[in-house]
Amino acid sequence: MNERIRLERLCSRDGLEAARQWAQWAAGLYRQSLSDPMHYASQPDWRPLFERSLRELTLFAESGILS
Repeated sequence: MNERIRLERLCSRDGLEAARQWAQWAAGLYRQSLSDPMHYASQPDWRPLFERSLRELTLFAESGILS
C-alpha cells in the first residue's frame, strides 16, 4: 500500500496539482474507510497499512512532498 509509486505516476502523467487533488480525495476515502467498523480497513491486520497510506497521502496533498 505504498502510495509513493502511485503519486509519482500521477505527477508525471497529470502534473503536481492534479496529483495533489487526487491525494486529498483518496485520503478522504481512506479516512472514511478507517472509521467504518464494517470496512476491512478498520480491522487490526489492515488498519496500520491504511493509516500509513493516509499519512503519506495527507502529507503529499498538503505539501507536494513524496515521503
